[in-house]
Amino acid sequence: MNTRSQYEFQHVCPRNCFSNCTMISRVENDQIMTLSGKRTHPYSQGKLCAKGYSYIERNNHQERLKYPYYQEVKGSGRFKQITWKKAFELIECEMLNIQKKHGHLLPLAHYKGSGNVGVHHYVTDHFFTSLGGTTRIFGSSTATTGFEAMEYDMGTVKMSNPAMIKDSSLIILWGTNPAATNIHLIPFIIEARAKGGKVVVIDPVYTQTAELANLYIQLRPSTDGALATLLVKELLKADCYDKEFLEQHSYGYEDYLEAIGKISKDDLLRTCGMTEKAISLLAQWMKETKAISHIIGMGVLKHTNGGQNVRGIEALAAIHGDIGKKGGGIFFRRKDSRFFQNQLEADSKDTRVIHLNQPENRILPSRFSPPIEMLWVSGANPLVQEAGAKFWAEFLAGIPFVVTVDLFMTPTAKMSNLVLPTTSHFEETDIVTSYWHKEISLNEKAVSPYYESLSEWRIMTELAPRLRESGCSFQIHESEEEYLNAQFTEAVENRYFIKNVSELKNKQFTGSSDRIVWERRKFATATKQFHFFSTEAEAKGLQALPLFVDGPSPTEELPFWLITPHHPYTFNSQFHFLKLSDSEEAIVEIHPKAAEKLSIDDGEVVKISNQQGSIEIKIAFSHRVPRDILVIHQGWYPDSDVNINKLTPPLPTDMGNKGTAFYDTFVRIEKL
Repeated sequence: MNTRSQYEFQHVCPRNCFSNCTMISRVENDQIMTLSGKRTHPYSQGKLCAKGYSYIERNNHQERLKYPYYQEVKGSGRFKQITWKKAFELIECEMLNIQKKHGHLLPLAHYKGSGNVGVHHYVTDHFFTSLGGTTRIFGSSTATTGFEAMEYDMGTVKMSNPAMIKDSSLIILWGTNPAATNIHLIPFIIEARAKGGKVVVIDPVYTQTAELANLYIQLRPSTDGALATLLVKELLKADCYDKEFLEQHSYGYEDYLEAIGKISKDDLLRTCGMTEKAISLLAQWMKETKAISHIIGMGVLKHTNGGQNVRGIEALAAIHGDIGKKGGGIFFRRKDSRFFQNQLEADSKDTRVIHLNQPENRILPSRFSPPIEMLWVSGANPLVQEAGAKFWAEFLAGIPFVVTVDLFMTPTAKMSNLVLPTTSHFEETDIVTSYWHKEISLNEKAVSPYYESLSEWRIMTELAPRLRESGCSFQIHESEEEYLNAQFTEAVENRYFIKNVSELKNKQFTGSSDRIVWERRKFATATKQFHFFSTEAEAKGLQALPLFVDGPSPTEELPFWLITPHHPYTFNSQFHFLKLSDSEEAIVEIHPKAAEKLSIDDGEVVKISNQQGSIEIKIAFSHRVPRDILVIHQGWYPDSDVNINKLTPPLPTDMGNKGTAFYDTFVRIEKL
């Protein structure tokens, strides 16, 4: 590191986040003393979120796992500290017994979450692939719903440089709250406003981002596609649409316009739950704007009609002529962010893939053929984060041997036989790419592993020789850096112009992807045009046209939507111990008028329930939520029994790998 002292190291936040910030640590006596953002990073520009600044405390937290632990009976709490030698012997014994019993390793399953998105952390996928046929278990995969929707319309998923948003004259945020989940986007939005641009937030809940908007539209959940259709009708009525794009660069637009003409404006207004006056200003702004940036968030996708709603927004962007223009287009996320060999090998042809969020797969481990007899969990806490917590508890209980690799004793770890302590990103070498911006960055090892923690690469390296006679082909490398070097591909070189870790050190590489995507209006579809009419969607039993499809709604028995967004100061079930939020316990936000109707007081503990289960939780009055919506921030609340996924049914979304429709959860409130 020629330009820095020997005590200064570069890191990349490996969370499943839009920013993946690059940061600099300063180390003395094997301890991180200070941490700051790297100012030269093109997107994060030297700023970290509250979670990022808390990393030093997280790294040395007293609750962090120090040693391997084993319990014979899952959930008994009778853990014994064991040596790594004993841990490896237990794992080896279980795997060899499975192979001896079945003649193969399909009963051996791996569940990988997105707790760490670094290239290093695909080593477990790589290792399982090297064993031949094993099983991969997947839970919710919300982003794939959006990916499939975009592929129907444009053939593939591309996104312009998000820094372009600062040049937008009109920004519409659909179901996203970047002030909490993508804070480094906010400066670009503010810059656009300073230049005279307008910001519109469309969300059922009045979020922190809504406070920054010129216009906030509070629509009924899951009706974004209906609002988009309503706006299309307004543009067509005013003869304010891109005729050249429709005639020269789109397919099936005549069918779409004909169908739009048959839809009642009043019906759309009732569906969205708003008056004509509420959208008139937005419609006027759209008529006056040459190009609009549409930022689509995960909130749009977490419904049973999520993919179709995305198609409705894309149709609006196409009608207005926003695609392929400076200051305009669709901003969702990139699909092409995995280029390294171990990422590409994660899906072997011999692998059995089970999506547990799909209804037909919601069965106990013993009922699969062959049954699941061993499960390896990495980067995940499904007991807290997956829909249907009761099912997941039964699922884990039904597996004879469960191994969890983590930094903390999570609820999932407590339901495991073997818990293995792993390293943080300060204690390992890694490479992180982003699914939002274009940067790739090297994460350097700065300090020794915490107590007896081992990196995932080290764990697999120790296991591989023990399983050679069983056909394990995992290649041993001398170091984490050498392992990473072996994962470079031609695609990495073409995108980032680097061939190994050494070339990445001390440098910042920007990918070669287009600054403005679809600028030539040539799409990746069969016709090379934007598809209003999708034969691929029709073949899958979906709407061929991007017309609104209504989803489920509250009922008399279950009168409230339950919306469970991210909290600004936690991340799924991570950072739970830092007490960064104002509330030290789980709370449910309710509109005061709705609470008054139920004779419920502010601060009262109530029971929230549905057919899935129930939780007891404290009420907090809030004018940010409508009268038929309850809001509980998702995450892990270790000081209470609150697990919101006791209430979420395993409803699949309409597209992709059938991600979970978390926001189509309906509940009742009862006084205790």
